[in-house]
Amino acid sequence: MAEPALPPIAVWGIDHHRSALPLRERLHAATPDPVAAASALRAILAAEEVLLLATCNRWELYVCAPLTRAAVEAGLAAGGWDAGALAAHAYWHVGADCARHLFRVAAGLESLVLGEAEILGQVRRAYEAARAAQLCGPALHPLFQRAIACGKEVRSATGIGSHRLSIASVAIELARQVLGDLGGRRLLLVGAGENAELAARYAVAAGMRVQTIVNRSAERAAALAAQFSAEVAPWERLPALLAEHDVVLSSTAAPHPVIGAAALAQAMARRRAPLVCLDLAVPRDVEPAAAELDDLFVFNIDHLERIVAEHLGNRQAEVAAASAIVESALAAWRQAALSSGQELLSELASYFRDLVAAEEARLAARCPGIDRDELRYSLERVANKLLHPLYRYARRHADDPERLRWLAELLDLGPR
Repeated sequence: MAEPALPPIAVWGIDHHRSALPLRERLHAATPDPVAAASALRAILAAEEVLLLATCNRWELYVCAPLTRAAVEAGLAAGGWDAGALAAHAYWHVGADCARHLFRVAAGLESLVLGEAEILGQVRRAYEAARAAQLCGPALHPLFQRAIACGKEVRSATGIGSHRLSIASVAIELARQVLGDLGGRRLLLVGAGENAELAARYAVAAGMRVQTIVNRSAERAAALAAQFSAEVAPWERLPALLAEHDVVLSSTAAPHPVIGAAALAQAMARRRAPLVCLDLAVPRDVEPAAAELDDLFVFNIDHLERIVAEHLGNRQAEVAAASAIVESALAAWRQAALSSGQELLSELASYFRDLVAAEEARLAARCPGIDRDELRYSLERVANKLLHPLYRYARRHADDPERLRWLAELLDLGPR
């Protein structure tokens, strides 16, 4: 029998390391509902399991299927994503490299702000949503469970998350660099989600006063305002409120800018002091042209890297400790993934992968000039459709060695 193989997992992704903010904004605009997008991609790719992790700084598609990178990018293109423009900025990890990448993400090692706490919750929510939608199976379930456990261990056993460094805290630090002492400064929150709440806590700790909250949901705004004794203002008042605050922190889920350059120009004409706009949203909430206005300081997600770099030197020992935990979690995952049940699933995937490769070579030789990427994509779709019922059968009879032996012998996978 061939050497046991890992489940055919892979990740295709875009993150802040390899792409500029406008590119990530386009991805988010094209993905209003990550679960619906993952469901559509599972059908397009004929994949057994699919999970989409979409945050401000990353867009990652995890799949369990014997797919090539070209096939996944063809599937993205078929689903309406501009895979051609994205491909040059994307990464592709398969098998153990895929698992290691996810564990590093959950541990905060791949975050814009090293060791940030928010990413672990985002991974957990993406997993729970995919699980509820029945998009996960025996490969992605244990993978993400192990990743979440790894992230928890890193945060509890190392100091990588010390000093409460996060995107929100870095944003407040940026305001301090511009305005100096933040004591008594007035903060306007646009949006009332988790990032806004966390930033408000950092702002208050720095001496600022949360004066006004504007949000589409009045109920959510009222709940947040009660924590900080702030005023809740209707959305229509936002342009007028800009001039009445020292710092504007915006973190909405709007698909387009909600704070226009013209409104900010009018606000600056009424002010006699600098104004700081902290835009934590993806896509951006503040119209980019506003950055040209005098005495207006606009910072978005990409600008945070400047302060992040100042903290990296003090965290290298913690990075090494966190990386060791990741490698330990990876070894444990590998051992579990190579159990007898997973081994058969991997052998089935390898069988069809080899079949696709052989047929692609045969047809390409007989049809000179054929589009090899399209050919492989089509063959992989057929192979995955044939593979699905075999996967289901193997799972259904995971505790029946006789049936598993029969299935292996049927495809000449060798004796069990």
